[in-house]
Amino acid sequence: MRRVRIVAVNASMCLIVLVLLVTGCSTGGSPKNIVSKFVDERLHGNYNKSYQLLSAADKAVKSVQQFGADSEVYGGLVKALSGRSSYIVKDIQITEDRAIATVDVTIPDVSGATSNLMGVTMRAIATGGKPDDKEIEKIVAEKFKGKNIPSVTRSDLYSLVKEKDGWRIYMGWSHWNKIKEMTGEAKKLEKQKKYSEAKSKYLEMQALSPSDMSVVQNIKDIDDKIDKFKVIQEYFPNIEINTPRIGKGNLDEKNLFGEVKNKGGRTLKRLEITMYFLDKVGKAVDEKSFDPVSISEYSHGKDNPPVKPNESKKFGYKISDAPADWSGKYSLMVTNLEFE
Repeated sequence: MRRVRIVAVNASMCLIVLVLLVTGCSTGGSPKNIVSKFVDERLHGNYNKSYQLLSAADKAVKSVQQFGADSEVYGGLVKALSGRSSYIVKDIQITEDRAIATVDVTIPDVSGATSNLMGVTMRAIATGGKPDDKEIEKIVAEKFKGKNIPSVTRSDLYSLVKEKDGWRIYMGWSHWNKIKEMTGEAKKLEKQKKYSEAKSKYLEMQALSPSDMSVVQNIKDIDDKIDKFKVIQEYFPNIEINTPRIGKGNLDEKNLFGEVKNKGGRTLKRLEITMYFLDKVGKAVDEKSFDPVSISEYSHGKDNPPVKPNESKKFGYKISDAPADWSGKYSLMVTNLEFE
């Protein structure tokens, strides 16, 4: 599970921080007991002891001093809410020398104090210090005063590895740079609507850092996009691209002209076509996408109407910055659409 040193305190961050709020501590060497001991030591500010429970790979990246400094940033918020939160180790999955602990955490919803907490944090960062614990405790106390505060629950993960000295908490710090790079690659694939490839990239990241909840959420989001895009793709055969040609526009610039026809039974408010620029052997050397149909709140109805079933619409797309190795040949493909 990763931790961010510069903190933007909001309701979501409160959830992450308060996974530390444990009510008891077990000794012994099972994964469950190690997770309990780790969070209990952090709860009591014993950062040196909790640091000793980290994996060798994590210790090689971050010193005990750095670990303590990162943990102390949350001090005021943890103290303010420590008596109002609870957790349960819901599940432990062990596979040879690896384990994943699922922890359900229930905490007070302090979202109403978010703006004030953010101000405290930002002022501290600006002066090179850390948030004032007493000021944070005061803000939270005022939020709770005389009120029945609702609780929120989320699941979090702890990753563990089995080393020669026993089970240890694995934070995955050694993979942060690689995960950051892979995240950029996955987002690029998503933008290209290559959702299956993007999911594969996220699964690689999950293998490197199983307790990274942001990766878990990205996988859930990409699964949702895959399901929605499947419905869209099933409609693609209903779109015809007729009489495409390269010609000159009003300003003597090079344009792609053509006409799209909606042969399906649904009205289109957006249609995306991708033009692939081919070299002499027919290999795509570049691609550009454009929307011959694009209806938004800023559209003028008569000038830019949606395309209804069995209707057609002509288009002209200005070709700029074509690759130097473009042979003049091209291929066109429907790559996205939205229904009215």
